[in-house]
Amino acid sequence: MELLTKFIDEAKIDSKEFYEYILDVDNSELSEFIKVLNDIISESYSSKSKHSNFSFITNDTLSGHSFPCSEVECKLGNVDTLIRNAILYADKVYIQNPFETYYEYKEFNENLRLEIIGDLIVLNKIKPLLKEGIFEYATTKVHFCSECYKKFEDKYLKTLYSNIKTIEPYLLQHLQSNIDFYAHWKYDTIGVEIIDKSDLLSHSQVVNFVEYVPDAINKVAVKGKSVKLSKSEVEKSGVLYYLLNHIEKNLHFQDYYSAYYNCHLLTDRNFDIELLKLVNNDVYEKHTKESEILKNLDHMVPFIDSVPINKLLKLRKEEGESFEVYRDKLSKLIQVKNLSSKESKQLFNEEIRPEINKMNLTLSNNKKVVWGNIKSNIFLASTYISATLFAGILPANIDKIVASVGGFGFAKNIGQDVLSLLKNQEIRKNEFYFLWKIQKDNKIKI
Repeated sequence: MELLTKFIDEAKIDSKEFYEYILDVDNSELSEFIKVLNDIISESYSSKSKHSNFSFITNDTLSGHSFPCSEVECKLGNVDTLIRNAILYADKVYIQNPFETYYEYKEFNENLRLEIIGDLIVLNKIKPLLKEGIFEYATTKVHFCSECYKKFEDKYLKTLYSNIKTIEPYLLQHLQSNIDFYAHWKYDTIGVEIIDKSDLLSHSQVVNFVEYVPDAINKVAVKGKSVKLSKSEVEKSGVLYYLLNHIEKNLHFQDYYSAYYNCHLLTDRNFDIELLKLVNNDVYEKHTKESEILKNLDHMVPFIDSVPINKLLKLRKEEGESFEVYRDKLSKLIQVKNLSSKESKQLFNEEIRPEINKMNLTLSNNKKVVWGNIKSNIFLASTYISATLFAGILPANIDKIVASVGGFGFAKNIGQDVLSLLKNQEIRKNEFYFLWKIQKDNKIKI
């Protein structure tokens, strides 16, 4: 990712000037910029990346995509959660590249340009994790010779396409049963408001038609009102296939990376999990447990939201061994799949919090012991000095007395006590020492 992070720094994509450039530049130059950026992302992909049991492929939402919401606040909120949880658990997280979707455009209206700016803001947000190699953009470009492609097609593509074709009726039925569609006419724009009763969409959204309004929508739209669409009107409008396209694209990504790169599937939607069961149950069985840990880590470690990202990264680098010990311990604790947020909170309260409290108690007791030793040494030294003062010898022999009280020896005794406290050897043996260090360094009460 060095090439990409260098580009981010040199182009200053987080500057007001760069955003103004995106808004004002002509279509052809913006199209060229999108091409160059995608080329850099593609070149930055490392096929030699180490794939471990802690590698993940995210869905579109956690990757900060404009689906299901293009608002920057939503994108950053999803990515921020992913960043913190990834630092505390993942070796590698593959995120989906949002800039590929702009390849198909020759003209960029204001809304599209604002979406690109939003994606650049997200790109700048994840830069620290790109630099550390924890995040990497998933590539969609895979080069095969004709013989290898034939094997790939027979082994993977035909089965996947067949499975998707089989589940499409289920998908359509789910969308029709769990989502309400309304013709939405506000100001001068006609669109469709989509209200989801499942967890496919985090909140309702509006799809606006810019160039062409489908007849099925145009006929029933009333300015200033929301009109619920019938099943027939929804089908004729094409909006179902707008959703279907996003769902299937996301499914392709996650299924491919899980199958070929042994990545766990990371999603914030039960809808994705249920869909994966239908398409590839073997992948589901193999790759959901670790994903549930990462997904629910903010419940298992509820104080991570208050810790700056740069501090989390720094501590992970400095405490590499304790990080791996804690992560292995956490993984062993999780014996169930599809860990709920309630179960995650329970795990924190029953398994993690007591260990952190135990380490705090150990440190407190050690401080009392060390401080007692220090006070004892000081008392003995002050008693000796007082005696020599009473004998009237201090003014003449001050250097010898300080040395005999141990200028060096006394300081050495105290220094050893303090050093033993700082090393926290007993605490370091605890498998949750890494989390305790985060809590202690950031003065967080749990």
